[in-house]
Amino acid sequence: MREGCRLVYGPMPLAEFLNLLSRAHDSEVLHPGLARMLGATAVVGPLEALARIRRQETPAAVERVRVQLGRAALLLDLYSLRWLAAGEQGPASLALFVLLTGVRPRYYRGRTTEDVPREANAFRRCRQLIEQVPALRRALPVLAQRVAEPGIAEWAAIAEAWDDLCEQMDHEAPDWRDGPIKAQGVTAMLNCFRELETA
Repeated sequence: MREGCRLVYGPMPLAEFLNLLSRAHDSEVLHPGLARMLGATAVVGPLEALARIRRQETPAAVERVRVQLGRAALLLDLYSLRWLAAGEQGPASLALFVLLTGVRPRYYRGRTTEDVPREANAFRRCRQLIEQVPALRRALPVLAQRVAEPGIAEWAAIAEAWDDLCEQMDHEAPDWRDGPIKAQGVTAMLNCFRELETA
């Protein structure tokens, strides 16, 4: 227990995991991002307490990421390391990070050509990445020029339309920074880019 949250380390049989979830209060959530950050199997607790633990542990998590990356860490600024350590991530945002930096975190086992954002929440995490790592904003125009590369055309189109996607998201979900959103217009725009790879 820490800050009123339950942190589980090591192997956990499915029955025990389900028991952990069944004992959780309605105000508690399972937080896979914080579990990844702490190297835990599972972390469950109230959102405010989870946020406190995240703030407390971010400096140590940044150092762990630096060690894990080894020489590749020299290619990244502190904002990038902090995002890898504590940022909200998904397959699409990790793929975008790899495309823009050339650095692949050990735990990302996806493929950048396939892990393209298909819906608004995946794009929301990509947008958080660009907002939290300002240097990557300058790399988007370079990605937009890679339209002729196999498997990259869809990413290039997203980079080209980045500002339009952000404007649509701001219109549909002005509170997008607060958590998951519903933004059908953003999802529809993303689906249009999908046709580039199949054309």
